[in-house]
Amino acid sequence: MFRKTAGSAFPRWSRWGRTRGEAVTTAPPPLLSMEGVTRRFGGFAAVEDVSLSVSKGEVLGLIGENGAGKSTLLNLISGTDHASAGTLTVRGRVADYTSYHEAATHGVFRVFQELALLPNLSVWENLFIGHEEHFQRFGIIDRRSAIIRAREIMERFDHGWIDVERRVESYPFAVCQMIELFRAFALSELLEQEDPIILLDEPTAALDHDEVEYLRSMIETIRDRSAIIFVSHRLAELLEWSDRVAVLKDGRLVGQGDADSLSEESLHYLMVGRERDQVFYREGRQREPGPTELLRVEGLGDGESFEGVDLRVREGEIVGIAGVLGSGKSEVGRAVFGDRPATGTVRTRGELLTRRSPRHSARLRVAYVPPERKVDGFFDTMTVSDNIAIGSVVARNRGWVFPRTAQRVARRMIDRIRIKTGGDTASILSLSGGNQQKVVFARCLSTDVKLLILDNPTRGVDAGAKEEIYDLIRDLTDEGVGILLVSDDLLELIGLSNEIVVMKGGRVTARVSAPTDAKPTEQELISRMV
Repeated sequence: MFRKTAGSAFPRWSRWGRTRGEAVTTAPPPLLSMEGVTRRFGGFAAVEDVSLSVSKGEVLGLIGENGAGKSTLLNLISGTDHASAGTLTVRGRVADYTSYHEAATHGVFRVFQELALLPNLSVWENLFIGHEEHFQRFGIIDRRSAIIRAREIMERFDHGWIDVERRVESYPFAVCQMIELFRAFALSELLEQEDPIILLDEPTAALDHDEVEYLRSMIETIRDRSAIIFVSHRLAELLEWSDRVAVLKDGRLVGQGDADSLSEESLHYLMVGRERDQVFYREGRQREPGPTELLRVEGLGDGESFEGVDLRVREGEIVGIAGVLGSGKSEVGRAVFGDRPATGTVRTRGELLTRRSPRHSARLRVAYVPPERKVDGFFDTMTVSDNIAIGSVVARNRGWVFPRTAQRVARRMIDRIRIKTGGDTASILSLSGGNQQKVVFARCLSTDVKLLILDNPTRGVDAGAKEEIYDLIRDLTDEGVGILLVSDDLLELIGLSNEIVVMKGGRVTARVSAPTDAKPTEQELISRMV
């Protein structure tokens, strides 16, 4: 993918390069440090009492399970979120950035896992977006100067073949990811930040071997004029590229040390060294699957995130899907529901789904609870009653529902799953996160669901709400409902599931039985995931 030319790449910055492991005479002060940083969402702590630092010339590896708090930490550093407590310091000054733009102005740059480029703009526009005033002459942007500067950046990074006047959408994902990284250095130079702080969020997840090697060589070249925080699920890569590694678990920093003194096994232990509470996950209520097959998936693939996926869910059974971010697990859940185009076959209760769509799935009593309830789970302008009743509208192929019927259904569901609300006509936004999630469940249950697809159903809710949701899930399996459970929480997957399907790189790599008397460990699953 990356084209290389003869000669030295990065001629202007090559004087900063050194080989990892060379002795440094004096330890520079941290470019970035945090003390006791905490971020709470209601009663849930996504990050709690985290203290760490990274110095100029250092690569700090950051690792943890999905949901451990890595992205939240990067959000706090890059100004897209704000700490509830604690202190963040950049270059010796307290940093309380109110936006990513302000953070970038102070030399903090982030390469997002999900591309933050605007596809309908050109490469040069994306490189300097938000900072166009540096190219203004008499109040008008000097396009020619910006384009020349962009070409210089591409040449410097040995990517002069990239046409900076072409739209970003015309380039493949891997090239766009490199453009994002180039943008960090383009802005650091434009803003005269000599020692940028660069946050790399899973930068290698979508790259092939040659592209990964190129990125590695680039990091080795720029590391001495930067402070880099590198997030990755690939343990070998993390240990090889980093000077130090910090491990997050359940929002807390549970360990850190020199990369040379750590191993993949020790990182495994730090990431998952927890005890599973059998009562918490209602393991005593796990039932044996019934004979009726509610879901059969064969050869499912979308040509991008996953391929060749086979699944089976029987009545009363919970089948979990485990995998790191980028494994394709969430995309599989959406594709089964019909919310993502895919090839292969999907059958529910023996019926082949020839026209896969969320509406068609709903009519066949298949429901889906998305991972981001505030984005996809409910309508924030509607009442509790309307959010519950809309499921019946879709399932029954109607464009309306009688208000009295909606109210009756809503009140029955509110009582059934104990939703704490000021009334069925209350705004959905007046509810706590856990009760909002219960409303999403209530909409599914109001359709007499037979197969339920759950994607991180307890994300962002407190322990009490989790227990109530686990009770509800067990109630559903007692009624014969089959559940396909996608979760970043390995203890949740282990505690709830009859079987766990492990995905890695878009493919199923293992199927692990999880009966009540022989549950797998987190270490067993992680060894298959990474």
